[in-house]
Amino acid sequence: MRNIKKIGAIALAVATLLPNFAFAAKKDYGTAKNVILMIPDGMNVESVTTARWLSNDFELAFDFMATGLVKTNNSNTPIADSAPAGTAMATGVKTQSPYIATRPEKGGMPGAEDFDENKKNYPLATVLEGAERKGKSTGIISTSNIQHATPADFSSHHPNRNNYEDLGEQQIYQGMEVVLGAGSKYLEGDRRADGEDLIAEIKNLGYEYVTNTAAMKAAQGDKLFGLFAPGSLNYSMDRDPEVEPSLAEMTDKALDVLSKNEKGFFLMVEGSQIDWAAHANDPVGIKSEVLAFDEAVKVAVDFANANKDTVIIVASDHGTGGMTFGNNNISSGYDKAPLESFTKLIHAAKLTGQGFAQKLNEDKSNIAELFKETYGFDLTAEEVQSIKDAKDIQMAVGHIISDKSNIGWTTGGHVGGDVGLYCYSTAKDAKLLTGTVHNKDIGQYIEALLGLDLAALSEELYQPARPGFEAKGAKVEFKYESEANPVIVVTKGDQEITFPISKNYAIQGDEKVEIGGLTLFNGTNVFVPKAAFELIK
Repeated sequence: MRNIKKIGAIALAVATLLPNFAFAAKKDYGTAKNVILMIPDGMNVESVTTARWLSNDFELAFDFMATGLVKTNNSNTPIADSAPAGTAMATGVKTQSPYIATRPEKGGMPGAEDFDENKKNYPLATVLEGAERKGKSTGIISTSNIQHATPADFSSHHPNRNNYEDLGEQQIYQGMEVVLGAGSKYLEGDRRADGEDLIAEIKNLGYEYVTNTAAMKAAQGDKLFGLFAPGSLNYSMDRDPEVEPSLAEMTDKALDVLSKNEKGFFLMVEGSQIDWAAHANDPVGIKSEVLAFDEAVKVAVDFANANKDTVIIVASDHGTGGMTFGNNNISSGYDKAPLESFTKLIHAAKLTGQGFAQKLNEDKSNIAELFKETYGFDLTAEEVQSIKDAKDIQMAVGHIISDKSNIGWTTGGHVGGDVGLYCYSTAKDAKLLTGTVHNKDIGQYIEALLGLDLAALSEELYQPARPGFEAKGAKVEFKYESEANPVIVVTKGDQEITFPISKNYAIQGDEKVEIGGLTLFNGTNVFVPKAAFELIK
């Protein structure tokens, strides 16, 4: 078995990263020991309004935190996708769809004035990567698969958000202390094109690996990796709580683990399926996921109040569905319709539209009976047929509930409106982020609070491999060590060093040598940390 070896020069480069970078902040926002970024994916302002009316006391935990609005446009288009919008919050740089923490090919839109023609498709260092290198603990939480756009934006890099296997492999080698969510099927050897068993690798790297709620709560270690479903978690109101923890429970556990580090932490928490419910125009799903997200915010606020020196930012990446509290079906007049006419059916619902679809018979013969049991009223024959014929049963159910609840939708896709900005601090030296800001300003705000210099870190971590090695007189070959498992092989004289793609080490002889960051392939070029060049003598 190969031994892991750290060469002195590389270890020194990583250990002294802070003074080398100087971590100059772009603006003086002060400092914070801990930063919690909470992203309610796809949540527009009227989704918040709707969820508030459906809450127990007509108030949400993040209401008091409102400080402004966020402009969500991409570098090249006015309507965002989760991948570029999350990238802006993770890196402080706007990019385009479907890029994950990668510089864009195109600029031109407001907020993209820093577009660099000479660095198109280069990886961008993230606030999570910067926090790790300052000695802080880091974590990501999502209700989607962890390889999905938003969590991937903070922990991996690729021009294609759908390359889950590569994104997931990168995440394993990022050194995060906490990863909680779903997506185990993208890490299992018998399901991966490269055949690598990354679940086994997670355990080899010292993580306590858990797959249900009780095991997560019982975990005692300093490194926790929890995947509670092969693909994604169920909507909160549809889940089995013994198997799938709530977003609030995952947040609470993550804070317990991360706060063990006296240097502090960075945590990203995503309410992923607010977006999915909005795509399906499912108001019951909106209630389920916004209120579940709100419970997680309560956990974060309680932590900040108890532990101080903590900043919480809540901001959606974009709006989805164009949800409106009010539609053209209000027979009594929009200003005369009582609250109950909007909320009664949604309150009574026992399942989201997706949960309903999962309980249908194979031949869908139980639509009418199941619908009455789930939503409390009878369908017309036409409505039964609309569900039976639907390509998307969740959306068909969502439209029926919405129409009868005076809820409007404009699309099944994303919309370009500004979204809410919420910020709270118990750090005495930290200023709040306020006003109407770009999504990239959130990334730059976190960068400043944590004392990072992400531009310098990008230069340190992601250098084009071929010109860098060739400048040292070496030969570089791109090869496939096995099917779907690329490497670059660098040779000079009797030296031969292999750099596996999406891993944080090189192989020299029989030894693994840590290189201080990932080797990345963006489909065209390979990138390595500057420290990798020091291996060539």
